[in-house]
Amino acid sequence: MKKKCVALMLSGVMVLTLAGCASNPEKSVVKEKNMDKMLQEAQKTDDTNTFDQIKEEVKKYETYKTHIEDKKLKVVVDVDAKVEVPEVEKLSVYRVRAQKIKQDFLERVQKTLTPGLAYYDGSKGKTRTKSDVAKEINDYKKELNDAKKSGDTAMVEEYEGNIADLKKEYEKAPDHVKLTDYPSQNKILSIKDLYDSDPKDTFYSWLYDLHGDGEMYYGLSDGKDGNYHTLFVQNSENYGNCLRYECSKNGYSDNLSSAVVDNDFQMITPKKDGREPEFSGVDLGGALTHVDNEPLTLSQEEAEQKVNTLLEQLGLDDYKCYEQGVYSQLIQNGDVNKYRNIYRFLCLRKLDNVFVNNQAGYKLTDGWQGKDYVKKMWGSEAVAVAVNDSGIVGFHYLSPLSISETVVKDSRIKSFDEIKETFEKMVVIENAAQDKEAGGSVSVKVTDVNLVYTRISEKDSFDTGLVVPVWNFEGTVVDEYGSGKAGKKTGIILSINAIDGSVINQELGY
Repeated sequence: MKKKCVALMLSGVMVLTLAGCASNPEKSVVKEKNMDKMLQEAQKTDDTNTFDQIKEEVKKYETYKTHIEDKKLKVVVDVDAKVEVPEVEKLSVYRVRAQKIKQDFLERVQKTLTPGLAYYDGSKGKTRTKSDVAKEINDYKKELNDAKKSGDTAMVEEYEGNIADLKKEYEKAPDHVKLTDYPSQNKILSIKDLYDSDPKDTFYSWLYDLHGDGEMYYGLSDGKDGNYHTLFVQNSENYGNCLRYECSKNGYSDNLSSAVVDNDFQMITPKKDGREPEFSGVDLGGALTHVDNEPLTLSQEEAEQKVNTLLEQLGLDDYKCYEQGVYSQLIQNGDVNKYRNIYRFLCLRKLDNVFVNNQAGYKLTDGWQGKDYVKKMWGSEAVAVAVNDSGIVGFHYLSPLSISETVVKDSRIKSFDEIKETFEKMVVIENAAQDKEAGGSVSVKVTDVNLVYTRISEKDSFDTGLVVPVWNFEGTVVDEYGSGKAGKKTGIILSINAIDGSVINQELGY
């Protein structure tokens, strides 16, 4: 059954990493996580662990191979990976902070992707009309009849209450809403000001309850050009900063999740030839069909050129393509479930010609702190772009960073032999079988080991951090039930700080 639009937008956080929340074992194999000590390590000026020495060391690891089996924790690890380091003279440490989406960038996106297109107040597109409410009442009536037949008195009471509330909503709901009666101001505005201007608006009240001290912009096109354009901006201390643009010939995108992590486009899955795609975490409740008006016939090289041109036009030259592939994207419009195929490009910042890959550790606080319930997140910086024959049909600018200073110009890092020892102990602990009675074991396959940059968060500050070198161990994990956590997608199994050897904790962000 379809829920109200507010409920739809409170979607759960999806994370691309394969490892669980990293933590050091009781008898730690790495140093205690301490920012000051880590920076002291990075600033050492002796002749040990220089980057030149590390580059020489890894030459003996044309391939790093090992087999690890822990019968108690039911984990089998196979490593057959090339160890790669960037072709640069040095690695540094930078101080960074979260950067808001600015008004001039919103205007640049509009002029570049939709020149001359008129946008309208997207909140009005979320207004529930009498027909919307009436449909939900009828759906609940069917559920109520089933509950009565089964004798489920608790659900009968709940459904009757829902229907009563909906009938009250029906009386106040408009017969229809004409989007073009509400031209957009095309400005990023205070959520509090928007809420104060119309406290009865369900969209603004949702945003105000979520992060009333934030900013937003939400625009929709009228669809007269045959395309439905959606443009959304969020600046929030609690949930992160982002700009999301999508366009389709088959209805507006509802990609308005407050969670700003690197899941980029909602409901995408790698394309599988000859089979209908399977979208995890969603009940389609009906047939799934491929759209016939959004083909994908251009080559991947042609698509990538469009992405590079877009990044240049938007002044995002520091971002380069990190991974790409053909994906299927779900397009839900009412009760109709369709999908289209797209090229999806994930672009990451390159700093000193080294990728800043934060997929292994966004920062999340979700729980009680004293008398207050606190939910905050700082997602991974990324640019995600979707392309088909129509051109750019999706552009997401997520959790941008501002670099405030260079803390260490030439950082010392641990030898790969030390890092490898930490990995071989921690990969078993981090991937221990959760259900010891399931019978199977967790299978870990490591195919790539890369030295890159990542952002780690400062312990006592939510929106500031450091960019540091880390070793990422990538591959696939198959759990004890035999279901792949990432399918054929490569993901980060373990990320280890190259300076102090600590394992990056996904939720703490350091």
